[in-house]
Amino acid sequence: MKKGVNAWIYPNDFSTDDVLKASKEIGYDGVELNLDEENLKFGRKERKAILDRAESLGLELPSLCTALFWKYNLASPDESTRKKGIEIIKAGCQFAADIGAEVLLVVPAVAVPEVPYQKTWELSKRSILEAAPTAEDYGVKIGIENVWNKFLYSPLEFRRFIEEINHPNVKAYFDVGNIQFLGFPQEWIRYLSDLIVCVHVKGFHTPAPFEPKFTSVLQGSIPWAEVMEALREIGYDGFLNVEVPPYPGHPLKSAMDNKTALDIILKMGK
Repeated sequence: MKKGVNAWIYPNDFSTDDVLKASKEIGYDGVELNLDEENLKFGRKERKAILDRAESLGLELPSLCTALFWKYNLASPDESTRKKGIEIIKAGCQFAADIGAEVLLVVPAVAVPEVPYQKTWELSKRSILEAAPTAEDYGVKIGIENVWNKFLYSPLEFRRFIEEINHPNVKAYFDVGNIQFLGFPQEWIRYLSDLIVCVHVKGFHTPAPFEPKFTSVLQGSIPWAEVMEALREIGYDGFLNVEVPPYPGHPLKSAMDNKTALDIILKMGK
């Protein structure tokens, strides 16, 4: 498995070049960049410059992440909102292909009270299926992520959703920290197994009284030895991408600490 980091671990004023340079110096193997409505407009020249810079540093760009699907809900009751979300998937796949990324993270739906659950399921499937041929054209996997969206809250349901879509370019992007709140991440990993194409790692703490919060890797209650054992059992050999915020006191310390934590957990489960 490889050590990756999401660009959100650095301060907002870091440029892409700052992110790549710092990640290389700290010792990561790859960087997961984040799409927003501004950089999604980048042309081929700007995207090639990102790829060239990463390659010059010896870094991989394994995946792309975005928070845009919270705003442009793929299961929204508003058709224009769904269409915008579908357009973002298609544009994201092209962006990913241009920088050599194999996976585009997609939040499949954000459940809302005015849409029945079954309808949310169907609208989300329809949106993803509409974008899937574009992913296939660009050789990119749509990675459906498990998030706190009141949707797909069990491993059986998550797997069934992807199997119903039944497209070779629609797989699972598994987030270890998000699942600790719902169940046991090692069980989800074994059940999703062959569907997992990328992994987010972060800590999650559930103290008493119940005040759950995300933390850095190795801070919190996630059973990392069991998680790593499960990943090895299913033959996962891709990236573990740290997805945590920066520390307020220093722009690089969070990235440095979590790189050390990755070094430790990669020795577990053997």
